[in-house]
Amino acid sequence: MEKSLTGNNRADTVISKVFGFLSSHSYITAFLICVITVPMFYGAVEFTSGIAVPLIFVAYCISAALAIVIQCRKHGFDLRVAVPFTISAAGFGVFGLSYVENDAQKLTMVLVAGIIISLVLYFGLFTKKFKRQFNALLIFGISFTVKLCYVLGTSVYERQHDVNWFGSPDEAAPGHLGYMSYLLYNHKLYDGDYTGISQYCHPLLHHAIGALWIKLINGIFGVDMDRAVESVQVLPMFYSMTIIITAYKIFRHFKLDGKSLYVPLIITAFHPCFIFLGSLVNNDALAWALSMGAVLLTLKWYSEPTMKNIIGIAFCVGLGMMAKLSAALLAFPITFVFLVVFFRNFKDSWKKLIGQFSVFGAICAPLGMWFPVRGLIRWGIPLTYVQELPEMPQSIKGITFWERITDFSFKQVRNVYENWLWFDENDIPQGFNEHNPLIAILKNSIFGEFINGNNFAARQYMDKVAVVLFWLATAIAAAAFVSIIVGTIRKGTADKVQKMFFVIFYFVLVGNLYLLSKNYAFVCSMNFRYLMPTVIIGALFLGFVLQNTEKNGKAVAKVLKTGTFAASVVFAVISSYLYFIVAMGER
Repeated sequence: MEKSLTGNNRADTVISKVFGFLSSHSYITAFLICVITVPMFYGAVEFTSGIAVPLIFVAYCISAALAIVIQCRKHGFDLRVAVPFTISAAGFGVFGLSYVENDAQKLTMVLVAGIIISLVLYFGLFTKKFKRQFNALLIFGISFTVKLCYVLGTSVYERQHDVNWFGSPDEAAPGHLGYMSYLLYNHKLYDGDYTGISQYCHPLLHHAIGALWIKLINGIFGVDMDRAVESVQVLPMFYSMTIIITAYKIFRHFKLDGKSLYVPLIITAFHPCFIFLGSLVNNDALAWALSMGAVLLTLKWYSEPTMKNIIGIAFCVGLGMMAKLSAALLAFPITFVFLVVFFRNFKDSWKKLIGQFSVFGAICAPLGMWFPVRGLIRWGIPLTYVQELPEMPQSIKGITFWERITDFSFKQVRNVYENWLWFDENDIPQGFNEHNPLIAILKNSIFGEFINGNNFAARQYMDKVAVVLFWLATAIAAAAFVSIIVGTIRKGTADKVQKMFFVIFYFVLVGNLYLLSKNYAFVCSMNFRYLMPTVIIGALFLGFVLQNTEKNGKAVAKVLKTGTFAASVVFAVISSYLYFIVAMGER
């Protein structure tokens, strides 16, 4: 018995060290895991290399062997008992992988193997002492698997925003990929008025990193250019995972635990917007990843207003703006927190805080503003310049803004996918353009602009699955919005300043989207990719409300927590399945 206890203690010590490492180096770990997939797939299932299947098999065998050994020790069995079980598990893996031949089977292999490895490690190593960490890691593991499958089934030219094409050395190709190719081949910014070239109006951080990545894969490792360009999707996949990690850290900052933690984490980890964000090769993913980093560091600075924390905020905001200027919207909620802390501690710390704010400005302003200032000085381009859109069928200028925001006619939701005007073979217009911003963002937060019934032509039952997902997501979004109102009023773990910080950020993002849709009356202006942090904010407040349900009695709390947990799990399963089917396409 003493030996068994000693063995358990040793196992707990090892597990504790592993979780400690993962907690301290979570972003580096996520990056390394994403990088490991590069030589296996180069960002596309069509480019699956010869080492992919063996590596997956080895990972599966190691996971199974580790879980079996630990279970044998935990139950006091001789380790020799683990040998036949391990061999059987390996045989099961060989049997499964023997059927992998075409791309569809390879994609299925990635999904199944990722889920099995996650579950084997979870059930094999699980101990009650580290229940929260194991549950969170299981959510992360399966969420990563789903995102990886979607990335592997989605080309850099498929379901993208303004990517255009990857150019040649002698052209300034338009679009996000064209911007990367220009930086790659010329090693400098475009030296001219960039307003006439699509997407060159953006600061260069994301595109420069993309160009360096392609240079590394193609120029250093000798991989052909098609694979190198396709592999650039590994970057937004990593950024998307960092957003989930940061969200978890925010939830834990407020001591959310149990279902109060798992519900918001599951919603965030499996929300469709963060699945398709992982494949977008534009600058959204990096900008939001840095923005959420700034949110987390602002919370830390509020609790401990040190120079280290404010420097971290400055770099996150500055670099976020260097990826996409809209990261500057964080200035409103962050300034609110700065002012509250300044006036609250004016007598004792005003000199110290003035010094910190000065350092913040000295770091953030140059990083965030050098690119637009360069454009203003050299070519007279306004600091807040937005690429002009030509007249096209998706224009909704014929409907006044007031009519758009107040029209909730049922015809708009008969189709859960985004409505777009189109022309038949006789050039006769059919359908209509989405025009209500609220309905538009509810739809494209789940399906983006590019997923519709055409994606499920060979699987028409998926249209019904899509309907279920849309209305379930709408119900969760409504519950999250109500939770923001209730959670702001009620007392809880977060004080009023922290809650107002999130509320201000939430309404600044929503207000900016409505302003954008007013000034640029096109369907594409009403896109949820401008609002993605609101998922995390709504999920956080939902966690606050669940955390405080104990005040209403244990029976009520149990019903609410169990119900919302079940809804979040169903949401995660349907979301994962739908996006896996989309990734499969016609394969």
